[in-house]
Amino acid sequence: MAILSGSIEADVPIAFADREWTEFVFRNLYGNYAKGFADVAASINESDADSGTVKFETEGERLVKVSVELEYTARAGGDPGEEVSRAQARLDRDLERYRTFLLKRCEQESCRTS
Repeated sequence: MAILSGSIEADVPIAFADREWTEFVFRNLYGNYAKGFADVAASINESDADSGTVKFETEGERLVKVSVELEYTARAGGDPGEEVSRAQARLDRDLERYRTFLLKRCEQESCRTS
C-alpha cells in the first residue's frame, strides 16, 4: 500500500473551503456539474483509495491550506510503481481542479468578507 499526498492553498475562508470540498466530491461522485464546471471534474474516484484524510488549516482569516493523504493499493495488475506514480499525478491534478473550483465558487458567491 502506498501513501499519496498533496495540498493546495487558496485565499478563501476555511468554512467555505470545507463546504465546497463536500460539493466538489459530491459532484465528482454523481457527475452533477453545472454549466461552467465540467472542466474541474476529478480523475480519482473515492473508490480508488482504500482510506484517507482531508485537513483544512488556516493562517489568519483567509488563507486556507487543504491537505489530502490517501492510502492507495495498486489494482491494475501492471507495474505497481508506475500505477502509484500515475495515481499521485491524478491526485495532484485533482487538487488543482479543486482549487480552481473553489476560487470560482468563491468569486460567484462573494465568499470573502473584505
